Amino acid sequence: MRFVQVKETSGKVAFVTGGANGIGLGMAKAFLEAGIKVAIADVREDRLQRVEPQLREINENVMALRCDVADADAIARTIDEIEERLGPVQICCNNAGIGIGGPFHTFDDSRWERILDVNLWAVIRGGREIANRLVESGREGHIVNTASIMGMITGAGSTAYCATKHAVVAISECMSVELEQHQIGVSVLCPFIVDTSIFYPDLDDDDFDAIAERKKNSPLHKYALEPKYVGELVLRAIHENELHIFCDGTETPGMVKGRFDRITSAFARQFSPPPHS
Repeated sequence: MRFVQVKETSGKVAFVTGGANGIGLGMAKAFLEAGIKVAIADVREDRLQRVEPQLREINENVMALRCDVADADAIARTIDEIEERLGPVQICCNNAGIGIGGPFHTFDDSRWERILDVNLWAVIRGGREIANRLVESGREGHIVNTASIMGMITGAGSTAYCATKHAVVAISECMSVELEQHQIGVSVLCPFIVDTSIFYPDLDDDDFDAIAERKKNSPLHKYALEPKYVGELVLRAIHENELHIFCDGTETPGMVKGRFDRITSAFARQFSPPPHS
């Protein structure tokens, strides 16, 4: 167990991007129930307006702000506004993300730029902004970067997505080592399947019949976890300063082991001792 950085989270301020839906909303609910002040940011104004009253029923210490994390300056401006109203941000969850699939050779620059801006650059900018503020103030804190189990494995049709998520895992691991001396913990969330709109990005949030049909027809949905449960896992990881946060102990361990077995077997093939003559 590594040194626990954030000893007490109640009363602290958390900033959650992609917070009006899915995992981000699950984090917000879990945090609010634990007495944390929460500011959610999302690019979807309609979702912010819908969920803010729900969150206020849990805890009044809530802000809901529109923020396009692909905008290089928007994250800093949003944090400024949060800190003016709620106080210094000590928990930052760089959670906003998009899924774009397709074969590598079909991805043009605009699609690469879009997924890199949201899935990677937003993590870099958000983490850097909060880390600098915490270091300069001398406050303890914790940064959570949302990756995916696809940051631990790979698969056909997911080149761009895997590239961003592997990068988020690597960045988080390096951040963890570099920021520990400043009393800043770092975690990287690597979920498998969570019940979010990733299953139905083309459907309206209130199209309940179509959403139910889409879920029913998805072979992966049987593995889907509730977002609030994932938020509770994140909160526990912050308390325990756990670097890698996994949400499934049944299906995914074998996937990850399979990838690393293939890698280690390559070492064995290439550097095995020559046979005796």
